Amino acid sequence: MFEYKPDRPKVLLVDDKIRNLILIKNILTPLNLDIYIAKSGEEALQRAAQTDFDMILLDILMPDIDGYEVCRKLKNAAQERDLSILFISALRTHEDKTKGFESGADDYLVKPLYEKEVLARVKLHLKKRSAIKKLKGLLKRSYHELYNPLSIIKTSAEMYGYRYPKNSYVDSMHAAAKSLHLIYEDLYYALEAKKNPQENLTLNVTAFLRSRVEYFTLIAEIKNIRIELEAHDNCFMDIPYSDIQRIIDNTISNAIKYSFENTVIHISLTKKANIILKVTNNGSTIINPHYIFTDGYRESYDTIGMGIGLEIVASICQQLNIKARVESAEGSTTFTYTFKGEIPNENHLI
Repeated sequence: MFEYKPDRPKVLLVDDKIRNLILIKNILTPLNLDIYIAKSGEEALQRAAQTDFDMILLDILMPDIDGYEVCRKLKNAAQERDLSILFISALRTHEDKTKGFESGADDYLVKPLYEKEVLARVKLHLKKRSAIKKLKGLLKRSYHELYNPLSIIKTSAEMYGYRYPKNSYVDSMHAAAKSLHLIYEDLYYALEAKKNPQENLTLNVTAFLRSRVEYFTLIAEIKNIRIELEAHDNCFMDIPYSDIQRIIDNTISNAIKYSFENTVIHISLTKKANIILKVTNNGSTIINPHYIFTDGYRESYDTIGMGIGLEIVASICQQLNIKARVESAEGSTTFTYTFKGEIPNENHLI
């Protein structure tokens, strides 16, 4: 009878002292792990780029790159954000531990090591890592199953609109399908796209923005909202296609959700020293605009959405050094994005 045996967890031990590596490896023997070793911070980064590790046990005091910097670099790498990193160090002050957690560590063990404690904490974090992997696998299978019927609904509504007179029920169905499709794309981006980061492409943002405004027009019309666009001709930007789409789509979608009916959303794209995108809507004043880009934040839970859209936008802005600002007063809310490094080159226009 065939017996399924899952791959053993891959664990990287990082320490510049061989005796410490041997000690930790011996402690972890009962867990039946695939153990890898690195004798420097630089070697740890190289190995992490080549192997999908489940966990890294990391020393802090090393001669080339210290553990804090290694941890920061690993956690800033999109493909490693779910990686469990445990510091193992002789540094034991509250300041040392705080610095470790601030650099992105999931746990902090102090030398000399207590074998049972090491085993307990390693097992706990491996269990968490396994649960996250299973959840992501389930979500991936789920959204692929959803994509085909959702596309059929959206396409059928579009074809109906071409062949028959305008119908408010069909328009509502079409708008809802578009909204669900945006949620699907956010899920895909969050779970899959960043594993294989796209190369920067020189994109005509003006043309792309106009196409996205056209996409959202029907969704806005369901609430009798009009979208006005003022865009400087031929704004070029060197940016991954999926990143700029997530910024534009989630910002416009958010503006529609929180706008009052029979209002106007104003979108402007200007080119001066930098390219600046502004999206202004009229609705309830945001009480805490400085929290807008925090994990899962939503002003209201009565609107369609999963609360991940602006979290994704915040992540992209941080990675690409895009300045994002939210201002809200007297019922008017403006999202402003300042993009640096404009490339006015039409040779590789998309």
